[in-house]
Amino acid sequence: MLCVDTYCPLCKYKLEDTNHLVWSCDILQQAVLGFIRGYEQEIHCSRLLLCPTLRTKVKGIWRPPDIGVLKFNFDAAFVKNERTATTAVLARNDTDEIVGAETYLFADIVDAFVAEARACERVLIFARSMCSRRLIVEGDSLTVIKNIQKKGNDNSVISSITHHIYNLGLSFETISYLAVPREANEAAHTLALEGKKQKVCGSWVQGVPASVRLAALKDCSAWFQRS
Repeated sequence: MLCVDTYCPLCKYKLEDTNHLVWSCDILQQAVLGFIRGYEQEIHCSRLLLCPTLRTKVKGIWRPPDIGVLKFNFDAAFVKNERTATTAVLARNDTDEIVGAETYLFADIVDAFVAEARACERVLIFARSMCSRRLIVEGDSLTVIKNIQKKGNDNSVISSITHHIYNLGLSFETISYLAVPREANEAAHTLALEGKKQKVCGSWVQGVPASVRLAALKDCSAWFQRS
């Protein structure tokens, strides 16, 4: 009588039996886990489609980047009568950890759009100083983001700045520009106000103020509580 050992057709490593398939086949477990995650994602997307208020809530929160990518949020505090602006850049990783922060002081700023454009420009300069290669640039100025996506090819007052931003972005491995609601940019906004108040021009090497840490913590909490 010929006895043939039947190995698991999935992992081709251990003998095929019920105990192995249910409890110890890594390939089958990965497939099941992938199905479960896909099903959860489908349910979440369905909820967003069926519930407009939930969809709006999710859009208005800060989202962590993927592993290996840094997200840089920018904002600016513009003082019209002084024609000055304090720009802010806040870098965070996939665990919402603040890995870099900078505020910068500008003079002779004609309007808020120029202030926001300068803030975005500082993102790429700051990211390059951190030796970042993969990044997401995020701010609440839709005008600036749209101008960058046009490569600065228009007649607006910020076109020369956004064209420079686009060219700076070419030196990175991956880069994307996203416009978000104000509530998803609160930590950067708070940093800009702190930079203006404390007149800090440069990196916050000793750490950001408690108000900025609190805003970042709220971002993280909102993301985990989104569903």
